[in-house]
Amino acid sequence: MTGASQGWRAGDLAVCIEYGPWFGAGSDATVGPEHDQVLRVAIVFDEVPFPRGEALGLEFAEFADNIFPASAFRRVEPDHRAADDAEIVALIKRASVRARA
Repeated sequence: MTGASQGWRAGDLAVCIEYGPWFGAGSDATVGPEHDQVLRVAIVFDEVPFPRGEALGLEFAEFADNIFPASAFRRVEPDHRAADDAEIVALIKRASVRARA
């Protein structure tokens, strides 16, 4: 990750904030994410040549070989708050019951 990557890393979740259509090399329309679709970042590219100039680019496993401008996505910040103990105990009990079945 470089300073230009604005904190994006492979494995981050990204929600699409654009409506498309998406265009690949040249002016041909290409398949891309839908508005509000959540994707996992596979690769982060610095200084990708987009029609509006060079910018940070993101590649997603769902759209391999296509690079999208990072400005079209919002990073989903993980929730690092501690979960309620009762909720954790309930999850553990459900997991152990399934493991015995």
